[in-house]
Amino acid sequence: MSQVLGLDLTRWLELALAIAGTVLAGYVASWITVKILEKTSSHVETSRKSSKIVKYVIFIMGAVLTIFYFVFDIVGALVGIGVLGIAIGIGLGTVLGNLVTGIVVLVGRTFSVGDEIKVAFFEGKVVKIGVQRVVLETKDGEIIFVPTAFFLSNPVSRKSRDGEQGKYGNGE
Repeated sequence: MSQVLGLDLTRWLELALAIAGTVLAGYVASWITVKILEKTSSHVETSRKSSKIVKYVIFIMGAVLTIFYFVFDIVGALVGIGVLGIAIGIGLGTVLGNLVTGIVVLVGRTFSVGDEIKVAFFEGKVVKIGVQRVVLETKDGEIIFVPTAFFLSNPVSRKSRDGEQGKYGNGE
């Protein structure tokens, strides 16, 4: 095969596909992040910043993986990145757990802003639903920030918006 700048055309094609795939993945993940955060009561600026962070993290990961692929032994690089990923996962386990459960709470729509809910020993009106926490206001006006992970490990009871108990409120 013909060589250009020391690489054959197949390697140049692989490089072009890696760059294009990384850029595409970054923009798609950014778009998905915006769509998920639009469904919450998140501030527009927060959504914009979060989507940029997701996009640039994917760009950086793609660049690092592409460099490793072309310069180093890819198997060794992937093993190293895997070990690093495990270490980061352990270190950020709670934060990442709250993010994932926050998405589950948002998508599941178990409750929404304005509902009266009770989860374990927390009770109040839902003021805001975020990816990492749900903000409740008690009858006394106290504001409580409850991590979203708490909602997956504890039962939640909800009164309907009009103050009556919901469909399953009569014990059936």
